[in-house]
Parts: sequence; C-alpha cells; structure tokens
Amino acid sequence: MLALAATATFTGCASGFPPSPVAMLASVSPAVTYPAPTGLGGSNWGAVKATNKVVALTFDGGSGAEAVDDILSTLNAQHVPATFFLTGDFVSHFPVKARAIVAAGQRVGDHTVSHPHFLGDHLTDAQMRAQVRDARQQIISATKADPWPWFRFPFGELNAHAISVVNSAGFVPIGWTVDTLGWKGAKDTGITADSIVNRVLANLKPGEIVLMHVGAAPDGTTLDAAALPSIISALTARGYSFVTMDAMLGYRTLTSNGGARAFGSASFGTAAGKLGTGVTATAIAASRKTGGYLILKSDGGVLGFSARWYGSLRGKLPAGVRPTAIAAGRTDGYLILTSDGGVHAFGRPFYGSDAGQLSSGVTATGLAIDTSTGGYWILRSDGKVDAFNAPALGGLTGLPSGVRPAGIAAGAVEGYYVLTSDGDVHGFGTASRGSLLGKLPAGRTAVGIAVNNATGGYWILTSNGGVSSFKAPWWGSMAGKLTGRQSVTGITGQ
Repeated sequence: MLALAATATFTGCASGFPPSPVAMLASVSPAVTYPAPTGLGGSNWGAVKATNKVVALTFDGGSGAEAVDDILSTLNAQHVPATFFLTGDFVSHFPVKARAIVAAGQRVGDHTVSHPHFLGDHLTDAQMRAQVRDARQQIISATKADPWPWFRFPFGELNAHAISVVNSAGFVPIGWTVDTLGWKGAKDTGITADSIVNRVLANLKPGEIVLMHVGAAPDGTTLDAAALPSIISALTARGYSFVTMDAMLGYRTLTSNGGARAFGSASFGTAAGKLGTGVTATAIAASRKTGGYLILKSDGGVLGFSARWYGSLRGKLPAGVRPTAIAAGRTDGYLILTSDGGVHAFGRPFYGSDAGQLSSGVTATGLAIDTSTGGYWILRSDGKVDAFNAPALGGLTGLPSGVRPAGIAAGAVEGYYVLTSDGDVHGFGTASRGSLLGKLPAGRTAVGIAVNNATGGYWILTSNGGVSSFKAPWWGSMAGKLTGRQSVTGITGQ
C-alpha cells in the first residue's frame, strides 16, 4: 500500500490529448454516485492488497491507441486479465478500440476526461470531481462498461487532498509499483523490451502493479506491447498469476427474500421485497466486467444490478426442474444451471451440459467458470464434478451419511474448491487453505464458498448468515441479522 499524505508528482505517465478547458466541461455525470468501497479510502494504492503471488497488469490509454490490438492479442492468447485506465478523450477518439478492450473481457478504470495536472493546473475540487465523474459517463456511453471504482491520477500527480476529493466522487486511486518507462520510447533512452522485463522482475512482489501504455512513444515505438509476452512468461515461470484491481474488493451475500448485502464492496441494489409470492432468491454471481452482480430467482428469472441482462429461464422450466446456480466470468454474459444438469448460456459460449445424463436421484447443484478456458465445471449432488472445456480434476466420492456438496468455486489461479455441508473444503488442482470441518455447532451447515483472487484464500458462508475467512480479509456477515423465515442462499466474491 502506498498512502500519500504529501504532494507527490510522478512523471511516468504519458500525457493525454491537449486538455480541454476544465471550466467548460459539460455536466454529464451519472445520476448515481456510488461511495468508495469500504476500507480502500485515503490512499493511492501502489500495490494490490494481496499476500498471494499475484500481479496486476495495468495500461493507460490517453494519447494514442497504436498498441491496443497487439496488447489484447497477447492477453487473450495467454488468458490474462488486465485493467485499462482510459480517459474520456481516449474513448471519444478511439471508440472502436475502447469497445474492443471491453469486448475482450478486460476491466476498465477512470483516467479523467482530458488528462490534466491535478495540482499543476490548480484544479478546484469541483473541477477534479468533474474530471472523474464526466470521464466515467463518457466511458459508460462509449463501452457500456463502468470504470467505477478505480481511478488513476494523470502523471501520478496527487496529494492527500486530491485523494480525498477522488474518494468523495466514489473512486479509489490506483498508482503503480513499477513504471516500465516504455512510454519514453527507444530513441536515445536505452530502453528496450528486455530492459522493461527486467524492471518488472526487479520490483516483483505479491500485489505488484505494473504501469504500461497502449499508445506509441514519441519515436513511434510500442515497447510495452513488444515486452508483454515476455513479461507474462517470466512472471508465470515464477509462480505468479494475474488479477485486475477488482481483486481488492470483498464479498456479497444473498438471502432468500432477495436481499443482497455487500461487505467490503459496494451495493448496487437489492431484490428484497420485490420477488413476488412464492418466489425466492436462489443464487448470486459477480459480474467481473462491470463490478455488479446477478441474482437468480427460483422461477428462473435473473435480476441484474449494474450487470448486463441477457435473458432468463422464467416461464421456460419443465415441471420438476429448478434453477440451482448462476455463474459469470471475466467476459460478458452468464450461465444458469438447472437441477437436471442443463447449462443455459446467456451472452457467452455453451460447451455442453449434464442434461439427460444424471442418474436417478442425482441433481446438479453448483457451477464454476474456468477463467483460463472460459469453460465450466458442474458439481453434482453425489459429489462428482463434470468438466466442459475445462480440465477434469476429479470430485468427491463416498461422502459420509448426511453430508452433501454445498458449493463449488474456481481457484484464484487454477482448479476449483468443493465445499461440503459439514464445512469441509476440498481442493482440486489448487491448495486448500483450511475449513470449518468439526467447528460447526449442531444444526448449522456450510452454504456457499467464494474465492478471494488477491490472496488465494476464500470465504465460507454458513446457514446462520456467518462468514468465515481463510487467508482472506473478513468484512462482516449476516450472523444474528436474519429475520423471519429468511435464509442465506449464496455468496460471491469479485
């Protein structure tokens, strides 16, 4: 963490287009301003809050887009997520490139409208907020993706007051651990693709944030794009995986009446009291693309909260078939699992299902997406796990009497976790971080599991609304807060 209380100026950020007069910015800020996520205010984060071996690759987009295609090609080929901080001017001048970034499943952040010096240009508080909020609106309008809550100061120029203003606009400033300096170019600098790789490795630590750019340097070179394949290979060889800034967010829990509660994250709304007679909330999934979430209802309906809606199974379920899980990956769209093993794809690829293949008495209970392949795993009530365009890593057999599978979650790096109702966690292709086995009082069960991508740990949701953390930050729970016939039905991280 890099908390800056005094004025700090870094020149390692290439300028954007010539700033338009700040005083003439149109007031096009979104109607809804979300608060900055709990626990992340007051700092310019120079590293991801992580203990796991993860790196955040970030790219600034301001003055040019010459390297966008090459960068996206490399990231897509290696299945690597990244965060792109875009200016409003960038999305206005290069809307096709901006949409390509989002279509590739990459995360976007806010980099102001016109890339001004927050301190050197003596921006007022109102002008700072306008730069942040108007850029957000322009990015949403151009790409349909919300950059909230991530923001990057132009030129890295900031002080404690500027951070507080950005926080008041609902955003969290993100700095960097290492600047590759690729924006300077090769001419008369001694900078090469190899030197960029060496700079990244010299600063390597869990949570490292790497600053790169999508535009060409003054000499026309795009060294960051040239170095990117070697950066990814070198980091992977050292046991590192890749995250977006969303890895610093917490979790959300779902109750049967449709209530969605955020812990260490942001709430975009709830379905509490809005489900209709006899309808309950069944499952919740985070949309990594937007930072929002999706709620699956017992009638097959889907509600989106700051997440794009593609359709649902409402009115389409055969008799005796019920929806059991929903999953959303890094790219757009989501999958719905039904008790008969059917997988229904909305806005994302379909790779097959267990429909018509389950033995009598066996149902499909859980679904997790493999972020590397875009495929998925189906958890069955007998403990077995079936893989579709994802590695087959095994499942559970011979469960003790009265113990049932309670949830499945993709690991932070690879593989998946299977949770059982007695609180035990079984890792397949990934290491277990601990469990609640033998620690649950009589009558209490484990309900769901969610992974923290920054630490490699996870959270376990229990039937009383409690959340237990294993190598993951604890932000609170619904324990002691459930009312009436409410029950907890799901948990999701970001």
